Amino acid sequence: MDAATFSREAMACQRLLYHICWAMMHNEADCADAVQEALLRAWQRRESLRDPEAFRPWLCRITANVCKDMLRRQKRRQLSPLLDNLVAAPYDEEGLALRQAMEQLSPPQRAAVALHYFDGLSVEEISRALGIPMGTVKSRLLYARRNLGLLLSREMEVSI
Repeated sequence: MDAATFSREAMACQRLLYHICWAMMHNEADCADAVQEALLRAWQRRESLRDPEAFRPWLCRITANVCKDMLRRQKRRQLSPLLDNLVAAPYDEEGLALRQAMEQLSPPQRAAVALHYFDGLSVEEISRALGIPMGTVKSRLLYARRNLGLLLSREMEVSI
């Protein structure tokens, strides 16, 4: 793949890559770093892409792996929580409760929920993008919905 084709294809995926990073990391600076690192890795390994038609899922998988690597490194270093730099946006009470509940999900569950419900990706598209089986995506969505339900019902009990 030549540089012009790579650049064109990567630019078309840029928003999706950022959403994947945000869903997993919830930190703008880390998301920007992860997207850059993913693009660099993809460029360096572009010869490993067998099917040019599979560029988007290939790049999404690289991006998810970069995020996982960064999260592992951060965890090892025992840095402050990932949400420290999250800037609060104006939300109504329900939106704020949902946002707080989303923050309590595991990064894989949060990514699945964000990609499915906020970005509108199908289970199959998420599976290809993250490089995981469709059954894993379905179970992450199932457990995330259950966890969100529990967290939000507790929030409602507290506010009543």
